[in-house]
Amino acid sequence: MKALALLAAMLVSFSVMAEDEPLPQASVADIKELIQVCRQMATEDEVSKAELADYLLDCVNDQLNEMGYQRIESLQKYQ
Repeated sequence: MKALALLAAMLVSFSVMAEDEPLPQASVADIKELIQVCRQMATEDEVSKAELADYLLDCVNDQLNEMGYQRIESLQKYQ
């Protein structure tokens, strides 16, 4: 029983430590590639020009999140 309690405590402390560590930043090349992929998706989804900037940022951030990277606030410096 003590071993089970110890294991549970270790798992909880590990998950807390993992949440405290910042996610790594993606490389500029990775972000530029994601922008191109998201542009293609926007074309396929027939996204209007008025909605394109928000669509691209959301799309890139979704992909970065799935890849375990930090989100970005803007696409300006990558375009």
